[in-house]
Amino acid sequence: MAEVGPLAIDAETVLARAARWAPLARAHSGATWSEQRRRLLEDTLIPEALLTVEAARTDRRERPVRDAALAQALLVDLQRQVAARGATSAEIESYYAAHRSDFETPKSILIWRILLRKESQAQAILSELRVPNDGVWSRLARERSVDTATNMRSGSLGYVAADGQTHMPQLRVSRVLFAAAETLQDGQLAPQPIAEGDGFAVVWRRASRDASVRPLADAASEIRAQLLAEKFAEQSAALTLGLRQTDLHEHQPALLAGYEPHFSDPGFAPPLATPPPPPLQAVSPSPRATDLGLR
Repeated sequence: MAEVGPLAIDAETVLARAARWAPLARAHSGATWSEQRRRLLEDTLIPEALLTVEAARTDRRERPVRDAALAQALLVDLQRQVAARGATSAEIESYYAAHRSDFETPKSILIWRILLRKESQAQAILSELRVPNDGVWSRLARERSVDTATNMRSGSLGYVAADGQTHMPQLRVSRVLFAAAETLQDGQLAPQPIAEGDGFAVVWRRASRDASVRPLADAASEIRAQLLAEKFAEQSAALTLGLRQTDLHEHQPALLAGYEPHFSDPGFAPPLATPPPPPLQAVSPSPRATDLGLR
């Protein structure tokens, strides 16, 4: 079909690219196959070959960009192959069985709570509320709750499970709140303050959700995507490992220890000085009393 420098474009190349042509792009290239293949050759394959030949003649500092693009193209093609093979029903069922807890939602209760430092303060709020309503409760939460993380949202802790875990993964509260709310009916106020850490809580059960299990049929597409991602990661790692074993030679990273680049070298940009990140702090999964409430 054409020769561009050392590169040759033959009929097999044209047909292989046409097979991967998106239907909409192909339709925009002409009404007939004759016109489409001519446009594919003239508008796509020859310009690509010309740029490839020119890239081979350019300065070596531009090669990493080309190499990165080629490496990314290889991975994209590998990802396409993995997606084409897909995941079997047996694999999806096995994953669902092994990760069953990820698809289960425990019984949980929607709890609003006003946290006070003293029991007498909590008792005073109960006396003032009597029959709770949203307006009065929200005002009292804003004005008196010492848990500043929730007082501006009416003291809402969200849906709380028996272990204290809320529907927000980063927030866990004391188990005593669920235990107290479980004895109530939806919409009912706990008649006495609940001891919570170093404080006392006024608890209002707003709603509840029964335990549920997400069926396999609903989770299948999500599981399939997860399995394909895992397969792609495994195969790309295996490909890299195999290539290292067959094609990597004279690997001597220790030689870099004594190398210092000259900042005057063309194209070299010294790294920006950035402060090191702060050390990670261990986070206890159990709630503890703080100035912002129980966290």
